[in-house]
Amino acid sequence: MKKFLAIVLITLTLTTIAIAQDSKFDAGLRLGIMNNFGGISARYSLSETSKVEALVSTPGFNGVIFTGMYQIHKQIGDVEDLSWYFGGGIHLGNWKGATSTWNGSTWVSRDFALGLDAIIGVQYNMGSLINFPLLLSLDYKPAYDIFGYWATNWGGVALSIRYAL
Repeated sequence: MKKFLAIVLITLTLTTIAIAQDSKFDAGLRLGIMNNFGGISARYSLSETSKVEALVSTPGFNGVIFTGMYQIHKQIGDVEDLSWYFGGGIHLGNWKGATSTWNGSTWVSRDFALGLDAIIGVQYNMGSLINFPLLLSLDYKPAYDIFGYWATNWGGVALSIRYAL
């Protein structure tokens, strides 16, 4: 738990520094089901239609998974503040698996995870509606492990709440 709090504090500090220096930045929380696909999210706009996202996840609070993704954003019809996005990237990290017992000995397995991620979702910029720079997004982020077995399923639906400048 101490490691998790240290990671959160470091991420929030770096996020605050980045927000103060660059208006192309948004950061916040990605709220996934049972914390498996949630975490702290930060995105940087490379252009009007492309962004890179960094996500720090704590699967079940048993480790840390770092994810980096490239995303393409497109406006939906004539709705100015509504867009959809898609993209992909990689994840890596270390997490604690289940406790196992064999021949009278008990141990906790640790696993290194490295894999591929995809993402597709919709985003609404609530800035003009509530006069506060808040982005809401709902996305699906499946993942596949090349090494390890953290991303053993293809599901990953989450709601993200981000502060944007």
